[in-house]
Amino acid sequence: MKKLSYPIKFLLLVTVFSLLPVAVGVSPLDYKGSSLEAADEEKKKKKRRRTKLPSKKMQRILQNLVPLIEVEQWDEALLALEPVAAVDSKFTSTDRAKMFYYRGYIYFSQEKYDMAERAYKNLIAEPDSNDQERQGAIFSLSQLSYIAEEYQRAINYLLEWLEGEEEPSSDAYALIAQAYYQIEDYRKSVEAIDTSINIQESRDIPIKEPVLDEEGNETGEMIATGETVKGVAKENHYLLKMALYSELKMDLEVLPIYEILVQHYPKKRYWTNLSGLYGQRDRQMDQMAALEAAYDDRLLDKQREFTALSQLLFMFENPRKAARVIENGLNQGIVKQEEKTLKAAAQYWHAARELERAKPYYKKAAVKSKEGELYIFLGQVHFSLDEFNEAEEAIKEGIKKGKLKDEAAAYMLLGQINFENQRWEPAIEAFRKCIDVAEDQFDDKKEKQKEKKKRVQDQARKWVTYTEGEEERVEALKLKRKALGV
Repeated sequence: MKKLSYPIKFLLLVTVFSLLPVAVGVSPLDYKGSSLEAADEEKKKKKRRRTKLPSKKMQRILQNLVPLIEVEQWDEALLALEPVAAVDSKFTSTDRAKMFYYRGYIYFSQEKYDMAERAYKNLIAEPDSNDQERQGAIFSLSQLSYIAEEYQRAINYLLEWLEGEEEPSSDAYALIAQAYYQIEDYRKSVEAIDTSINIQESRDIPIKEPVLDEEGNETGEMIATGETVKGVAKENHYLLKMALYSELKMDLEVLPIYEILVQHYPKKRYWTNLSGLYGQRDRQMDQMAALEAAYDDRLLDKQREFTALSQLLFMFENPRKAARVIENGLNQGIVKQEEKTLKAAAQYWHAARELERAKPYYKKAAVKSKEGELYIFLGQVHFSLDEFNEAEEAIKEGIKKGKLKDEAAAYMLLGQINFENQRWEPAIEAFRKCIDVAEDQFDDKKEKQKEKKKRVQDQARKWVTYTEGEEERVEALKLKRKALGV
């Protein structure tokens, strides 16, 4: 067999093993699987063999046998069947068919597969075995062949079983798909799994609602509404289909499949894959909704998932939840306390006007940063909260650290902070520094920068004039109040 990529190989192995409980747990009276819908509605009904009843002696044995099987007392059950196997017994062919049927089931359940296979073959050889028993035996032989890794033989048995079925089951086609995969006949495997899924999705499932008593309380009973919804295939059948189409490099629109998976089998990888598919189609709102659903169900466990969701929430103007998401990731240790993540948390809280919650994140991010920009943001937050001393300290730290995007603006802000704190000389000094920095920061050869420089310098000069005037006004007011003894 050719080597598969690890994800595809893992997916197929998971799907293979998912069917084995169906095999080893098969009931002697129920071997048809989950679906009762016909895979081929045009298949002609075959003439059924006349079913003969077991003898009265056998009926008494069966009455004692079934309770033993139900409680899995296998040795006692086999002992109860021994009289039928006696060479000189007067049991009928119908009786012996029953014996082999139950023996096969017991050995199958005990994982004594060779003995189970002999029992089922003996059943088929009995002339008076009925159609249901023979079909059950053939289906079980296909499963035994699969377990023994005799995949072609498993396929042959399953095809024989299908010939005798008016309403083939979805599980049978899924098992055929698995067997075809094992012999690398991927196209037939695709046909089989598609049929399996179509059978399940074609079912009409009645919609039921709870029965209420006179007081409006639920009684525990359900009643059909008369409406139906279409069925849904088993989870692993969808996974096998996607893996096979990928193996054959066949086009498959997987987005609708993932939409089914998240609705009926919600798991983290389905939500994240669905979110990624929406993103590839520029459906960012749906991309966000899928990730948000996974987050709300506490399924996300990777930093990139928390950051992606918070970015999408912020993009769609929900900074508060964006901040909560990234903060939750930081608190859990899933999101590392790095400059970029701390900065994101700070900016989201800042945008949500939660300045007190933004402060610690700005401070932590600023400490980690090699540039002074985040200290400037921290200073702005302190300034907005009228925390002038803290604001001045942060701005000075940012200027000291350097590599600012707009150093002139930092000095302008520093001047305004000192102005509000009525520290006139430091304010005037900062505004004049702003004028000097702007001279070097902006390039006169570029018209837009030249205009911005003039605008910044004019504004700084106005602040100098205004600050000097305000200083004189405040000092005059102080003298007046002093003279009045106030």
